[in-house]
Amino acid sequence: MADATNPRPGIAPTAAATGLGALDGKRYLESLRDDREVWYRGERIADVTTHPVFTEMASQVARIYDMQHAPETRDVMTYEQERGLRASYSYLLPTEPAHLLLRRGNTEVWVREVFGMCGRLPDFCASMVIGYYDIRGELAKLNPDLARNTETYLAFARDHDLCLSHALHDPCMDKSLRPSQDPDRCVRVVKERDDGIVVRGARFNTFGLFSNEILVSPTYMFTEEEAEFALWFTVPCNAPGLKQITREAFSGRNPSDHPVSARFDEVDSLVVFDDVLIPWERVFLYREPLAANRLFRGNVMSWASYAGSVLTQLRMEILVAVAHLLATTSGVDKRPTVVSILGEMCTYLSLARTNLRAGEIDCVRSPGGHYRTAPAPERRALITMVSERFVELVEHVGTSSLIFLPTAEDWTVPELKKHLDVYMRGKGTSPFDRYKLCKLAWDLTGDGYGSRQQLYERLHSGDPAVMVQNAYRQFDLSLGTELVTTFLDLERPVTGAPR
Repeated sequence: MADATNPRPGIAPTAAATGLGALDGKRYLESLRDDREVWYRGERIADVTTHPVFTEMASQVARIYDMQHAPETRDVMTYEQERGLRASYSYLLPTEPAHLLLRRGNTEVWVREVFGMCGRLPDFCASMVIGYYDIRGELAKLNPDLARNTETYLAFARDHDLCLSHALHDPCMDKSLRPSQDPDRCVRVVKERDDGIVVRGARFNTFGLFSNEILVSPTYMFTEEEAEFALWFTVPCNAPGLKQITREAFSGRNPSDHPVSARFDEVDSLVVFDDVLIPWERVFLYREPLAANRLFRGNVMSWASYAGSVLTQLRMEILVAVAHLLATTSGVDKRPTVVSILGEMCTYLSLARTNLRAGEIDCVRSPGGHYRTAPAPERRALITMVSERFVELVEHVGTSSLIFLPTAEDWTVPELKKHLDVYMRGKGTSPFDRYKLCKLAWDLTGDGYGSRQQLYERLHSGDPAVMVQNAYRQFDLSLGTELVTTFLDLERPVTGAPR
C-alpha cells in the first residue's frame, strides 16, 4: 500500500510542488493512464482512454480541457493567479459577488459542450472542494490539523487542475438497518495508523472512470454511536485496493442513432474500498457524526448545487427546443393541446431561469467569507417535480414518431432510402434531418440513456417528497404572515410566523 511519504507512482502528495495549472487534453488523457482498477463486463480495463466503450467520453472531456487554452474560451474558463499560473474558474474563491458570474461562465462552457447531459462534471466536484475550504473554521473546532488539509488540498487541486468526481451514496442494500447494524452498508474506518486511516466499504460514483480523484463524504444522517462512518476524505482513483465496477455502458453505439448517449455517457460505477489507506493529509473530517450531519448538505453541497442548477437549466432548454422542433416539423404546433404542452414547458423553464438568477442577485456571504447563491430549496424541489414531467411532455408531442424509426445504416441503402425520403418527411425540413431530430428525442427520453438521465436528475439528491417538503420548511413566509396577522388583528406571536 501507498503511504503519505512514499505514494504510488503518478500520484503526488497534496503538499507537492506547484502543478502546471489549467489542464489541456493531452495532459488530461495521460493522467488517466495510471493503472487504476476498472472492471467492465468481467474484464479489467487496462486503459479507459483507448477502450472502445469509454474512449469517446474521455475524448470529449479532453476536448473541453483543450478549450481552456483556446483563444476564444481561455479567459472565460481560466484566470491568471498572482504568480502567473493559470487556473480554472472552477477553483476560484468568490470573494465578491461578481466572482459568481465568472464561475458560472466557466460552468456554462462545460455544460454546453456536453449538451447538458453529464451531471457530475469536474466543475461540479471542484465546487465541493470550495465548500470544504469554506467551512474550515468549523472544522478547526473539531480538529485543526484536518481543517488545514482543506487549505492544502484546495491549492493542490487548483494548481494541478484535478479532474474530480464524488462518492456520496451507499449501495442500495437493506435500508431498514442502521449502519451500525449492517457495517458493510457504508464506508467506514477499520484501522487507524500513524500514516492514515484504512477504510472499507462501497459507494456509488458517477464519472469516476474519467476523474483523477474521488471525494468521499456520507449523505446519511448518523447517530453519535456511528462515528466510524463519519468520514470526509479524498482518494486517487489508482489507490491500491480501490476498484470501480461499472454499469453497462450506453456509449460505443452509432452516433447517428444515439446522438447524445454515444458521446456523453459519464458512466456510473460501484466503487469498492477494499481496505484502502487514506493518508491523514487527505482527511477533512474524522469520526464526527453530528458535525457531518450538520455541515455537509447545508454547506459543502450548497456550493456544488450552483453548478448543478446551471446544467439542469440547460437540459430544460434543450428539451423545450426539442419539443418545439418536433411540433413544428410535424405540423402540429398550432394545435391547442400541443401549444398548452409547450407553454407548460416554457413556464417551468422560466421559473428555473429566474430562480437561479435571483439566487445570484441575492447572493449571501458564507461563514467562511465567500459569496454563494442565496439558499433556494425550492430550486431543487422544482427539478424533482418537473424532470419526469418534461420527458412525458416531449413524448406527448413526438408520439409514435419517436418509436418507428429506421437505423442509420438504412439510409445508406438506395432501395430503402427512396422510401425513407418519402415516409420520413416533415414540415419545412428534409427527411434525414427529421430522422435525426426524432432520434435525438428518443435518446433523451425513451432510450435507456434518457431514462437513466431522468432518474438520476430526479432522485440524486434523495427522496423528491423530502425536497418538496424542505421548500416549505425553509421558505420565508414572514411577509405574508405579518400582513394577515395585522389585517385580522391576531394575537402575537402567531406560532411559526417569523421564519
